[in-house]
Amino acid sequence: MKIVITGGLGFIGQNLAHFIRRTSNECELHCIDWLEDAPKASQALFDSSTTGCFASDELGDLYKDADVVIHLAATTTVQESINDPYRSFENNVIKTQKLLDHLRDVAPNTHFVFASTGGAIIGEHDGAIDETIAAKPVSPYGATKLAVEGLLSAYSGSFGMATTALRFSNVYGPNSAQKTSVVAEFCKAYLQTGQLQVNGDGLQTRDYIYVDDICDALWRVVQRRATGTFQLGTGVGTSILELVSVLKSLDDTKSIEVTHAPGLQGEVKHNVCNIRHATDTLGFRPVFSLKHGVDQTLSWFQTNAA
Repeated sequence: MKIVITGGLGFIGQNLAHFIRRTSNECELHCIDWLEDAPKASQALFDSSTTGCFASDELGDLYKDADVVIHLAATTTVQESINDPYRSFENNVIKTQKLLDHLRDVAPNTHFVFASTGGAIIGEHDGAIDETIAAKPVSPYGATKLAVEGLLSAYSGSFGMATTALRFSNVYGPNSAQKTSVVAEFCKAYLQTGQLQVNGDGLQTRDYIYVDDICDALWRVVQRRATGTFQLGTGVGTSILELVSVLKSLDDTKSIEVTHAPGLQGEVKHNVCNIRHATDTLGFRPVFSLKHGVDQTLSWFQTNAA
């Protein structure tokens, strides 16, 4: 099976490559990523690792006859999209459509698996979110992900492409040194200063899912060639202050100071997932507790982060 992963040297891409290598000996893995100085050990996970833009004409031959394209590359944060909405739209929507058009020519039977998002697409919502709830994004980032989901539906309906949108909740875990999400930032601050900055009152909730659980879901989608939209998370909402408590519980001798800053524009207040569709269709059941996952992530930062 030939699998091409865009953004393969990023956080989820590296973990997914490790997961696939542990799980199967029958995959040919190829990576396209813009990172020029990625560690050789990360590049070595792939049969080929190419530097460049996933939509570049010069790199188009890498997709030829691909069985699966897992599209992880994107402008990934709400705040980046607010600071530069056009760049976010260009990177996430225009370039993805260009890739879809290219695949129609060189790999028409490929399974296109897209890393989408749940909370940013749905916007503010009381209760657990799932695939049936009307989307009302409150940030340009959420709007770009929704736009790509629309393209996937259109390319499936008009051209018969096999497409899947996986709506990730808040993914965390090892290999996340470059991430600015809350678990990664808390781990860095915990080790460097012991001072954790909480944006807003800290009562906002997120559905934190350990990256190995996400990799398991991705692999289930690939193995089953499952199409459509799937919400992925744990089904458990955790407040920022509860996350702080989890960190404190890992070492009761460690001194931690919490400071508060203004809340961030464009961020939803609460996010928790209903994953019944993924459970029923894929057999997906997350197995890692938040405490275990944070402990593993912190241990990785202790060993690997500069």
